[in-house]
Amino acid sequence: MSADWRAQAACVGEDPELFFPVVEEGPLCEDQVTAAKKVCARCPVRDACLEWSTLYIHVGIAGGLTAEERRCARVESLEPLKGRVRRPSPRDDIRAAGFALIAQGESTQDVAARCGVTDRTVERWRAAISA
Repeated sequence: MSADWRAQAACVGEDPELFFPVVEEGPLCEDQVTAAKKVCARCPVRDACLEWSTLYIHVGIAGGLTAEERRCARVESLEPLKGRVRRPSPRDDIRAAGFALIAQGESTQDVAARCGVTDRTVERWRAAISA
């Protein structure tokens, strides 16, 4: 797929942070997801974005869907493989370790370094814990 479609996307002029909610649940998250999806709803290349993001983007809102909605779409497209055991994502383990380190009072930089994530990710985890 050609990347030319990206230049036509409705999100080009938007703040990229809009598409990556600060917290993972609650009213703040819902408001941010709604605002991002409104941008996607008016996008002329939404289908191309959704196709691409379903394969390559594992966080945030893209193609009008949240990461979880895209995961569900991937699972539905793999229906012939149904019955195979789904392995938990390594990200779940990393996130759990990060939450534990935060609970122990570790600094953002230490948690990021130990978990192999960005400081921004750790700040999102902190926000999710306090929400």
